Amino acid sequence: MKLPETIEQVFSSRAKPDHVRLADGVLQLDFEVEEALWFSGRDWHEITWQDWRQHSSAIYFFDAEAFAYYLPSLLLLSAQNRNEWLEPAQSLITALDQSPNAEAWTDSFVSRFLELNAAELEILKVWLTEVCEYDSYRGWGIAGSGAGDTLGRAFDTLDLVQKEVERRRLASG
Repeated sequence: MKLPETIEQVFSSRAKPDHVRLADGVLQLDFEVEEALWFSGRDWHEITWQDWRQHSSAIYFFDAEAFAYYLPSLLLLSAQNRNEWLEPAQSLITALDQSPNAEAWTDSFVSRFLELNAAELEILKVWLTEVCEYDSYRGWGIAGSGAGDTLGRAFDTLDLVQKEVERRRLASG
């Protein structure tokens, strides 16, 4: 199965939130926060490349439910447009460039990424592996070494997230 079909299948059970709730810690409404609220009531299948470009900061302000629901749109559109850079996709990669110590992860990161299920985390890794080959995402990060630093740390972080999710699952019985 190809990546787009797999993304669709993996996220098919996610219910559309009635309205977008903002992540904890959002203290004031400004134009960037309002970009997240724009997604309220919209089906992720109907979100376009241009919508993400016009509301590029939204991904920072979604609560865990909205993040998980709209994530497949971002993954799918960036996978379908290999030669075009999309700021929210880069923001996702940058958000995954975390400390290898789970204790140092921000509450915002934990609330979004540790709420994804095993299949969603796995497809995120597949997407990340594919994106690192796209010319549009090469050269990002401190060293600008393409599929190295930032993308490598992002992939490593996903491994750690998967382990933390499993640890928490086992601990809760």
